[in-house]
Amino acid sequence: MKKIYLLFSALILTASCQTGKTIVVTYPAIESLQTSDVYSVTVNGQPVWTEKLESDMDLSSLPSWFTSEPHTQVQQQIHVANFSCNGKISVHIAVKENINQAFVRPRSRGISPKIEKKAIDFSLPGPDKLYIQINDLPPLCLFANPLETDIPDSTDPNVTWFGPGVHRVGLVRPEDNAVIYIAGGAIVYGGIETDSVSNIRILGRGILDGDYKLSRMVKLQNSSNILFNGVIIRRGRSWTNTIINCDDVLYRHVKVISFRPGGDGINPLNSRNVKIDSCFLRCTDDCIAIKAPNPTQNVENIQIYDNTMVGYAFSDGVTIGFETNGPEMRDIHIKNCDILQARGGSRVDGHSAFSIICDGPARISNVLFEDIRVEEDVLKLFELHITDGTKYGIDPPGHIQGVRLKNINWASKRLVILKGFSQEHMVRDVVYEDCTIAGEPLTEADPEIFRINEFVENVRFFYQKK
Repeated sequence: MKKIYLLFSALILTASCQTGKTIVVTYPAIESLQTSDVYSVTVNGQPVWTEKLESDMDLSSLPSWFTSEPHTQVQQQIHVANFSCNGKISVHIAVKENINQAFVRPRSRGISPKIEKKAIDFSLPGPDKLYIQINDLPPLCLFANPLETDIPDSTDPNVTWFGPGVHRVGLVRPEDNAVIYIAGGAIVYGGIETDSVSNIRILGRGILDGDYKLSRMVKLQNSSNILFNGVIIRRGRSWTNTIINCDDVLYRHVKVISFRPGGDGINPLNSRNVKIDSCFLRCTDDCIAIKAPNPTQNVENIQIYDNTMVGYAFSDGVTIGFETNGPEMRDIHIKNCDILQARGGSRVDGHSAFSIICDGPARISNVLFEDIRVEEDVLKLFELHITDGTKYGIDPPGHIQGVRLKNINWASKRLVILKGFSQEHMVRDVVYEDCTIAGEPLTEADPEIFRINEFVENVRFFYQKK
């Protein structure tokens, strides 16, 4: 099976390079999983197996704070179509009822599907990750991955190979220089844990599934030079990806799906040189949360680029905090991201599209939010908040200085919170540049939107767009 898969992949890449034509690679159905009874998907005329993915949780066993929100009082369900391609593709999606409305999100893609009774059609210029909503049906996640170019040699002793089918492995602890490959059409029930290792690669187009049994299904600790590329990581019991005191970690084209309370997507903790690039995160808690619970280790150079985030419940798109013991959290850049939802209650009166919640003594500085599109379904637009330090621990307050927001587009009017703690623990030097709210230029702190307390200093607005 390994040799056949490698030969097939090599032939696809060779044909693509020689002819320059669009290639679509589909993956076999996974027999143990449910096939969608809602959507039928074809791409360039090729059927794409589509999964029906349900939370299958006992809601009565979940904490009341989680089930109190209307959107968590019912079983969560999404459908997933996963394939790979290059170049422009045509997508056809059929359902069993007449279609009254259809939205292809993120809206920044500018896709207006053609509706024909019980089907929609649209084209994509190349690989992307979309969230499609038709009528009141459960959403469809369309994962059009790039073609694979880094399939490892299955005979290499450093390679752990999972071909199409079902694999139950529990917790995998790779050693230095290990490669874990999960092929399209494979599901691996288990998790990955590292401690003090380096040069690890987790690759493929298949699924790593926690099956709700692992509290943190991917836990990277004291490790360096780690790559996750292309896989789907889903159904952990708590935080899905936890990165603790690591250096040089890259998540690229990864898809994260969570259903449970505390289901954060990717959390860098006290880590440096972490990049989360071109990923899709649909999470029941924060999609990306940058934290510093260890008071002796800095957070430095975190890059969040080109991602799509759906904060289903109790979720920011991106948050810095709550756990911010420091000492320094600096050089954090979030660029070119789409935040489709951010909602639910929190310990600071609700979640935001993105935020900095300084709940500890860290000095948070040099943070850039740039080219971010926030769609309508958010509770608060943005929040900078220094707490008393006791929301998640017993700590003194911290500091926030040097936050720049450039070319941010919020689709609707909601609150913006800027809140320092005291004269010694202030929010300082916040710049808004070329931002809009509901299509209107943001040129001042409109009192209908902004809540700014007396411990905030030097907030400036610049708007130069024509």
